[in-house]
Amino acid sequence: MEQPESESRPEPVVVTKVDHVKMKKSISLLHCTAILISVTGHISIFITPTAIFRYSESVGISLLIWLIGGLINMGVCLCFTEMGTIYPKAGGGYAYVLKVFGDLPGFMIMFGYIMMICCPFWAFVAYIASLYTLQPILGCRPTELGVKLLAAWILVTLVALNCVYMKYITKVQTFLSTTKIIALLIIITGGIIHLIQGETENLENSFPTTAESLEPGNLAMAVFFSIFTYGGWQILCSLMEEVRDPGKDAPRAVCLSFIIIVLKYILTNLAYFIVLSPQQILQTDAIAVIFTDMLYPSLTPVISVLVGVSCVGVLNASIMGHSRILFAGARNGHAPLILGTLHVQFLTPWAAIIFMSAWSLVMLVTGGLTRLMEFIQIFSTILSIFVISAQLYLRKTQPDIKRPFKANLVMAVAVLAINIILLIFCIIAAPDRIGLGLGVWLTSIPVYLVFVKWTSKPKGFNKVMGKYILPNVVVVCYYILHYLWYLTSKYTTTCSEFKLSLPCIVRLLQLSISVYRN
Repeated sequence: MEQPESESRPEPVVVTKVDHVKMKKSISLLHCTAILISVTGHISIFITPTAIFRYSESVGISLLIWLIGGLINMGVCLCFTEMGTIYPKAGGGYAYVLKVFGDLPGFMIMFGYIMMICCPFWAFVAYIASLYTLQPILGCRPTELGVKLLAAWILVTLVALNCVYMKYITKVQTFLSTTKIIALLIIITGGIIHLIQGETENLENSFPTTAESLEPGNLAMAVFFSIFTYGGWQILCSLMEEVRDPGKDAPRAVCLSFIIIVLKYILTNLAYFIVLSPQQILQTDAIAVIFTDMLYPSLTPVISVLVGVSCVGVLNASIMGHSRILFAGARNGHAPLILGTLHVQFLTPWAAIIFMSAWSLVMLVTGGLTRLMEFIQIFSTILSIFVISAQLYLRKTQPDIKRPFKANLVMAVAVLAINIILLIFCIIAAPDRIGLGLGVWLTSIPVYLVFVKWTSKPKGFNKVMGKYILPNVVVVCYYILHYLWYLTSKYTTTCSEFKLSLPCIVRLLQLSISVYRN
């Protein structure tokens, strides 16, 4: 029997054109500006004013240095923005340098970023959270060992939570970030009230009478710390692919956000100077606590809680973001493969997080606030020099490459020169401390040659590293923390009436570490 014509025809083949999958461009100018305002400056405004004032030695010079630091950061950020529009999927300075200058410089940038920015920053934020928690309780400056013990517990606990409960801690991140803004509004409002009341005696003789009192090395260190204070804007590079019009929105967001941030920080410092005398500023690291003690003592616990919660938010976001850099580096062959693995149950880069927490604890134990800030800013300056050099190199070698945004060439050269001169002056002013930081960074060269370039390693080498050494990093962290507790139990704080003994905190620390050991 003859089949109907419609049944004898073959079914039509539907061909669908599948485009390359891209991230949705959902970040507008307003969103981009809001993100930059929330992340730029992290929580250093509550700690660096003392260091900057110590080196600048006057109110007027200190406020000018805050302005200069903000302008330098804005210039560097615009240079990074140009590189981000050229390589929107690259994800930051490490990838820019890797693409332009090759494998060794790229590895040196990743090594420095992990060892001298990310891990010291974790230690720095945990230290501030601990300091702002203990000082109001004790009524005075707690011992260094006491601050570091509590900071270690805060750090290890948040690392454990990021390894296990990532889904839940991300839900509270927005709340944690808003506490900084509330604290700054309280401080600025208090300064304005005192100014209206005519209490301006601390602002008299704001500038030095002679230029001889200004040491170039001290001014360089003051600018060094002010640049550090405005850090955090680098997150813009990782968001560039999602910005709707990166050629216009990104640079406009940079300019708008830095105008707001610089104004906010200058007003905050002006409030500090109105309420506090120079001697009070120099005698404390927890400047916001002393400020509220002088302004309205009942607000001191509020400020302490706000700054502490803000620190937790910044540290939490840093652990989430920074660990992904080492995770990506491992997958690029720039770190052991175990650091590029995910936990099978929690789907978090647990190995990278644990490795970085170990170095963070080393930095916390061996360094104070000033050294941590110096380590971070040393490499931030080096990173800026490398990225701007890559930008200028591309201008020379690939002038026709697509650039949705093109930073001003004179500005780029000026910012590069300023960073180089600043680094030289800081080395002259503090050769031992800055030299130590440079020495740590330069160890990246032998590390690269042995662990990356040397491909014909004995078979047992990688087995020993992956099976025995890296998995036991957490155990080393455990014993470091217990050693800290042992040392702390032998001393008392500067307040004779209070003996620093924190058995409950140590117990919580043990419970936090048990997450790893299991």
